[in-house]
This record gives sequence, C-alpha cells and structure tokens, in this order.
Amino acid sequence: MKPSMHTSFALASCCILAPSALLAQTPLFSDAPAATKAQESAVAADNSSLAQATPHLHSIIQALPLDTQRFNEHIIVLSSPWMGGRLPGTPGMEFAMDYMEYWLKRAGIEPGVPSSDGSPATFRQAFDLGGRRVAKDQSVSITPTAGAAFSLVPNQDVQISGLGKEGSAEGALAFVGYGIEEGPEGYTSFSADHSLEGKIALCFRFEPMNTEGKSLWSGEGWSAQAGFQGKLAAIAKRKPAAIVVINPPGAADPRATSLNTSGGRAIVDVPVFMMSTDAAERVLAAADSKSRSVMELRQEADKGGASFDLAGATASVAASYEEKKTRAENVIGLLKGRGTLASEYIVIGGHLDHLGNGDFGSREGPGRLHPGADDNASGAAGVMIIADDLAQKYAAAPTDANLRSVLFMGFSAEESGLNGSRHYVEHPLYPIKDTVLMMNFDMIGRMTKDRLSVTGANSAKGMLEWAKPIFDRGECTVVINEAMGSGGSDHASFRAAGVPFLFGIIADFHADYHTSRDVSELIERESGMKAVRLWEDLAWEMAQRPERFVFDDQSGPMRGTQIRVRIGMRTRDAEDGSGLEVSDVTKDSISDKAGVLKGDHVVKFNKISIKTREDLVNELRKLEPKGEVQVVITRAGEEKTLFLKLGDE
Repeated sequence: MKPSMHTSFALASCCILAPSALLAQTPLFSDAPAATKAQESAVAADNSSLAQATPHLHSIIQALPLDTQRFNEHIIVLSSPWMGGRLPGTPGMEFAMDYMEYWLKRAGIEPGVPSSDGSPATFRQAFDLGGRRVAKDQSVSITPTAGAAFSLVPNQDVQISGLGKEGSAEGALAFVGYGIEEGPEGYTSFSADHSLEGKIALCFRFEPMNTEGKSLWSGEGWSAQAGFQGKLAAIAKRKPAAIVVINPPGAADPRATSLNTSGGRAIVDVPVFMMSTDAAERVLAAADSKSRSVMELRQEADKGGASFDLAGATASVAASYEEKKTRAENVIGLLKGRGTLASEYIVIGGHLDHLGNGDFGSREGPGRLHPGADDNASGAAGVMIIADDLAQKYAAAPTDANLRSVLFMGFSAEESGLNGSRHYVEHPLYPIKDTVLMMNFDMIGRMTKDRLSVTGANSAKGMLEWAKPIFDRGECTVVINEAMGSGGSDHASFRAAGVPFLFGIIADFHADYHTSRDVSELIERESGMKAVRLWEDLAWEMAQRPERFVFDDQSGPMRGTQIRVRIGMRTRDAEDGSGLEVSDVTKDSISDKAGVLKGDHVVKFNKISIKTREDLVNELRKLEPKGEVQVVITRAGEEKTLFLKLGDE
C-alpha cells in the first residue's frame, strides 16, 4: 500500500463526534425565555468542566504504548469496508497484501520469495486457487406476439450460471413453479400433459413459502427440495432448450437479491440463467395472458400450481464461457539470521484473507460485508508488529550472536481450506527440514480475561518445558491445549509436514466470528497486544536457543487416541469420490442440530478436505468436547457451511 493511503487511514481512525452529553445541554431550538447572562455563564462553566472530564480519542490513542497504537491502526485498516472482506482474487485482498508488504518493508524485512530467473526477490508467493467459469458473452431477449422485442441487461437483469452449459436456444416460454418433482402431500410443479420440450423453462428459486417468505416444509432454513440439483434435474429430463431461475419476491433469504450461485460445476446440459424479480415482472407483462405479477405467480406456486405455457412471447438466449484461474498470493518476508543458526528458520504467520461478503463459510449467510477484524486482521497485525520489533532486536544484537532466520508470512486462502500454507509446505522456499518452529496467530483480538489458548506446546519433545517459564512471565493467562488437533488454521499444514508448532487463539470463542459483526470496534487492543508480546518473547528466545526441537511423532495420525466427541452422523464413501455421503443423522444429535441431512456430502471438516471415512475419523480424534467445528457439505448441487457445536468451555 502506498504511504499516502496509510496516512489517510491513520487520520480516519482518529475522528470522533462531539459527546452526546454536551449536545444535550445546548439545544438548537427552544420555546423557553432567553437565558440570562448568569445562566449562560453557568451553562458554559458546566460544559467546560464536562469537556475537560471527557477524554478525546486522540488523547487516548497517544497515551497507549506505540505498539498498541500500531495494533489499533493495523486492525482498523485491514477490516475497513474498503478492503471488501479480503476475499482472495479481489481488489480488497490485493490492498491488504500491499499493506502488509509496506509495513514489512518499513520494518527493514527483506523480500522472502527468491526468483528463479535471477530477478530481484519479491514478497509474493503466487499459487493457483482453482479455476472458475466466467461468462464471455451472454444475452436474453424477449419477443412478444404483440409489441416490440426487448433485451434484458446482463449481470443486472439476468446472469448465466455455472449450473448449466454454454450454448444458445430459442423457443416458447413455459412456467414450472419451483421445478419440484414431488413434495409433501402430493405437491408437484409439473402437469402430466404439459410438455417442456424445446421451450425456455422459467422456475422459482427455493421452495414453497409462507407469508413471511420462509419454507413451508422446513422448521428452520430450507429443505433439501430447495436446492438446484433436484429441480434442475427434474426440469432438464423434460428436454427444455434452456432454464431460467427467477429470484422469488418476498423470500427471507439474502440470496434472493443476488444473481450469483455457489454451484461450481454444471448440473444439466442446457444453459441456465438467473433472473431478477424486476426482470421477471417485465417478462410476465409481455408473456402472461392473465397479466399476473411475479408475486401472484409465486403464491400460486406456493400452493402447488401446475406448469403451463406463457404464450404471449418467445425468448432467445445465448451464452459462452471462458475459464479463468484465480491467483492467490502469500506475503512472505525474511529477517536473516547470522552465525551458526542462520540456516535454520522460524515461521511466524497468520492468515490475511477472510470471507468477502460471506461468499462461503459464513455463519449468517451471504450478502453482507464480513470485515474479519478478529479473524484474522488481529493475527496479521500481530505478525507485522513482531516483524518490526524482532528486526530492531536483531539489529541491536552483538555481531557475533548466533540467530536463526525468521520468515514472516501472511497466508492467503486459509478460509477456503488452508490453501496458502499448504502451498508453501508443498513448495517451500526454504527447506522444511530446517524449519524448526512454526508460530501461528488466528483470532487474538477478543480474549476474555486475557485468556489465550495455545496448542502445540507438546508437538516437540521438551518444548512445553522450555515454553512454560515464558508463558508464566507473560501478561496472558495461557490455556494450554494438550489436544493435538489441527485447529482449522495454517499451523496444521506445517504440523502435517513434521514441523513443531505453537498456535495462539482466543480461549473463549465469541459468536461474531464468520459474521458481519466481526468489526474493529469490538477488538480488545490492550489484551491482544499481550498475546503479541508473548509470541515475540517466544520467538526471540527460540531465535537464540542453540538446540532445535525434535518433532514428536506421537502428535501425528493419532490412530490410538480415543474419540471424545460423538457428532451423530453416519457416513459412507461417496461413489464418485466427492467426499462422504451422510447415510443417517441421529435425532437431536450435534449434527442434527447443525442442520446436517441424510444425503448430504461432507467435503471438508475443520477446513481439512475429506475423501474417506478414515479422514473424518482422524479429524474427530483431534477434537475436544467444547467449542465449534466448521463442516462444509454439498446438498443438491449447492455448497453449504454448517457449524457443529461440540459443547461449552
């Protein structure tokens, strides 16, 4: 990030409004008689005393230690709406990486990514985050039998969906309700004598709703009938030329205002478009002989109205795709060691990315900005501050001191499956065998009573005994987590490669993570800095320690460890290798309460990809009966993130 941008954020972070108590004593309009000079003087004196007693924000900030001021500023900047939730592949994530790179440079940290062609090293380690299909061309036009033809606006009225194939089609319009083959009490969207062959089929998203826009068939959320896979398959087998899915009016779901879908692969072999409610109103005005509104059609479909033609117009649709790869980058800086330890490395990292607008992994669904102040602007801020402080300590150390090299890493794509840290481990820039310790920060900004959970102190022989005195003299209350679970964060990638690790995170989780409520105003600045100073002390001690730790193999697969959590889910390997198929869910179990359904496919558990039942069992062995675990499932062609509540602290 450019210095001018940094300056503007710093100024923005210090703005305040006048205290409401002062405003309350100085009414702008009043029917009371004019105040006497004595009364005015008394009010002025009261206001002056109150103003003196009310601290100004700039005074509060200036009174904080410099490192706490920096922590405050880093979190405000990284969680600003301008960063857009730091989703990999977006401008906001690019801004965040620029910002971290700027502060590493300012601290005197060298670029940590050497080039292969002799060009200067950089701070960026790039990697592919998978491909996505992007519409190259798309068009939808409507030709009424009476009246002028008109076109719909791509990406505003309509948008091609990855749920179908590219291609073109022209035909009559037909309405098929919610596109549901068979629902409760004999519900169906299809008339037995109505043909869809060669037509452009229009259907609603979701499933029949009540007056509040919620499902008629599910007590919470939507049933499996609402998914794309079932309805698109039911329509496609009737051989339409294309399918258009309409966002229904009044639906109590933020996705009803979006043309985006989460489907990553084609479900049917015809083009599939998403259409806004407003565009559907214009289409119906031209095509429906009964002049019904979209809401009136929805209400008919809610009751089970059968399919029929919209004979007043025809449609022409076309779309083509191009494949675009999403590129992500880890930010990596190097503080060179010296002497006999210079060729050994300590990694201090934290993920820089978050969820954008809740595009995936959200606890409240998509559609709102997820600032990610605690998760993980707080951890990334800690990494930058430690980089600055350690650089100063290295510069002040005797020239003949033996010091390990330190790598500072801002990982990308952690939220989508530890992708950045896994890429580094699989493509290390410095030998993994010489990486003696990985220290990971994830969510350190909302500690309760300064309680920091530390996992991994027993990941190497003798490391807990070494770390315990440092824990004891620190300002945090360290809660040592003896379970060797992956913890769903980037240290898991290093642990899998046999690197000793320490993982710091708040000991008491709050309900705001992975929601739009994870904002900078709620960060406990002073408490978070206690964690940062503890991590810095550990890193400085490790930088000088003559001996390296030996990874404890007992912290590996953990096959003999008893499973302490029963989640109430029976699974079997999916035939297509896509994960685990849920064959049964125990009533009132952890999985049942989280919304897992029979027939779901588990693809990730605690951010770890799941291919076999053995994968799931290994992850279950790492859990303790407290906190939550994130589970990603696919249901009817849509990906969903659920949270299993394992128990209380």
